[in-house]
Amino acid sequence: MSFGLVLCIVMICWIALIGGQSSSSLIDSVCQAIHRQQLECQVHRVETADGYRLSLHRIPAPRNDRCPQQLRPFVLMHGLLGSAADFVAGGRGRSLALELHARCFDVWLGNARGTTHSRGHRSLPTSDARFWQFSWHEIGIYDLPAIVDYVLARTNRRQVHYVGHSQGTTVLLVLLSQRPEYNARFANAALMAPVAFLKHLSSPPLRLLASDSSAVTLLLNKLGLHELLPATALTQVGGQFFCTASRPTYALCTLFTSLYVGFSDYPLDRNILPRILETTPAGISRGQLQHFGQLINSGQFQQYDYRSPRLNALRYGQSTPPSYQLANVRLQLQIFHGNRDALSSQADVQRLVSELRNSITQMYQVPGYNHIDFLFALSAPQLVYERIIQQAWQLDAVSVALPGT
Repeated sequence: MSFGLVLCIVMICWIALIGGQSSSSLIDSVCQAIHRQQLECQVHRVETADGYRLSLHRIPAPRNDRCPQQLRPFVLMHGLLGSAADFVAGGRGRSLALELHARCFDVWLGNARGTTHSRGHRSLPTSDARFWQFSWHEIGIYDLPAIVDYVLARTNRRQVHYVGHSQGTTVLLVLLSQRPEYNARFANAALMAPVAFLKHLSSPPLRLLASDSSAVTLLLNKLGLHELLPATALTQVGGQFFCTASRPTYALCTLFTSLYVGFSDYPLDRNILPRILETTPAGISRGQLQHFGQLINSGQFQQYDYRSPRLNALRYGQSTPPSYQLANVRLQLQIFHGNRDALSSQADVQRLVSELRNSITQMYQVPGYNHIDFLFALSAPQLVYERIIQQAWQLDAVSVALPGT
């Protein structure tokens, strides 16, 4: 038995241990973080075309004379294991959502299906395995368009600004590849730590999981697990107990995190890790994890592989899963990646840019950044967010003469 398989068994047994805990009693940590800054937090409900009921958090634009009225709203979408809380956890002066609000924008924070705040369905309870039969493909073709359409309808706008982190970039690329008519509903997009091609992923735990994907699938089947890593009271308390800066286990917490996301040149603020672990992990389906594992093994950005030529043919009309047509993406894009990122490598990001041949791309490498520094580094407002805000302001200034944009 390989070391990778042993690691998978240990990890999955831990998942099984916490997977049965209910998340229904958890407080709304997103609004709690926003209220802590004396700001208004709204929660909106959105239903997707396939019946999933999502929560959408909103920080309305400031109501004062210095803020122009023509600014288009921002939609922010989190990564794997994350939630809307990722964009507010750092507090004022360092969280993207709060920085955008301070610069006069109306900010909408998505929560993908299956995460802490989006566990509803018109007919399926989360205890039903059918609820969890999705990957990030469905988040891209169902969740994201439902969110964007709702925001446009509520704000009476024709376009939004978009920022995605990690899986939040993946689902945008899926949407625009599969439904190119949605290009017209985005003014621009910023992709932070983009994830599409994963051939050069260097994260040791994730590469080990991908290398033993068949064994992991077998174990998940035997354990009957469909939901992985949900947010629970146990995980919240555990994260705070073990990963508080004063604890001797704090170094292990940072080591484990760095093994997954990369070793940053910017030390994580010792006070923020417990706050991150209050809301992370927020829950995923096994299909999301398996689909990303397939990208690691194939080196392609492609749809879900049912690992059967017959099943693939029934779904796609061909024996292998089709690649996403990135030529259908026609946007003004800012792409940010870090050279310490263990998931989103420079080679894979460069390949993504080359495939986005019909988009206008600006690529920024942020020296020393790992995969999560784009959310939590003290320097992110200066190195990343300011560029996003400046481009949005410039685009919206041009649109002043175009009512309804």
